[in-house]
Amino acid sequence: MTDDIIVLDHAPDTGPRLKYFARAADAEYWAERWRRAPEPTYERELAGNLPRPLRPVFRTWVPRGSRVLEAGCGLGRFTVAAHALGYRAEGLDWAADTVERLRARFPGIPWHVGDVRELDFPDGAFDAVYSPGVCEHFEEGPGAILAETRRVLRPGGIAVISAPCFNRLLRRRAARLFPSRRPRGEFYQYAFTPDGMAGLLARQGFEVLRVRPYDVVETFTRFLGWPIPAKAVRPLAVLDSVPVVRQWGRCCVWVARKPLDDPRGRAGGRAGDRAGGRAGGRAAGSEGRR
Repeated sequence: MTDDIIVLDHAPDTGPRLKYFARAADAEYWAERWRRAPEPTYERELAGNLPRPLRPVFRTWVPRGSRVLEAGCGLGRFTVAAHALGYRAEGLDWAADTVERLRARFPGIPWHVGDVRELDFPDGAFDAVYSPGVCEHFEEGPGAILAETRRVLRPGGIAVISAPCFNRLLRRRAARLFPSRRPRGEFYQYAFTPDGMAGLLARQGFEVLRVRPYDVVETFTRFLGWPIPAKAVRPLAVLDSVPVVRQWGRCCVWVARKPLDDPRGRAGGRAGDRAGGRAGGRAAGSEGRR
């Protein structure tokens, strides 16, 4: 988003955060966005190229052959790449037209229409769930999405959450960058602090394994106004590997594990067997973000 309004906000569960206003990221928004997006070639994905921040995560915690759900898959890039690497990858999105296109192009991959807040899979169905920039788009907060993620993970399963980051540099300069102003437009998304989201994951019953901000260059260009030439952006991605500097990343990946000995049982609310035990069955269409 380029014309959004950003204000400082605070939530009891995640602490300080940024709140963006522009256009609501509802079902209509995403269906229109994916319709207008150029059709990807999927050349890199078919070669098994995961997004760079996810490569060490899956190499370390998710062995190939694992059943993996991309919960909010959009155009399905991650799902296609994971499938090419030998994962039993599945994609879910609430944009039905997009899902139908993906089914036609990649019939060997299971694609589902559904709501990430109410997944139509039984408890413990997946070895890993990847949430790719999804949970920040719900004004009520990410709690329900994380609870559903936890529910459909097997004991020991891995949750990988990506979302915008209210990083150290932005917090230090918040008063200047985000002066008090009246919000204009509709709620679009939040940016969470690394510790705030990690704390919520822990209270949801996860064991937090890794918290890693990334996309430092975007912080410099978008928020500080640095005129970095487009041809320099890719080489400067190396900054995401520098321990101090990477704390200034515009986004963050949180990796968390559902305990093997899960004292909460079916925590997360909804009964997971509502799907009638259809592990991997097609999720019902609904009105919810991806």
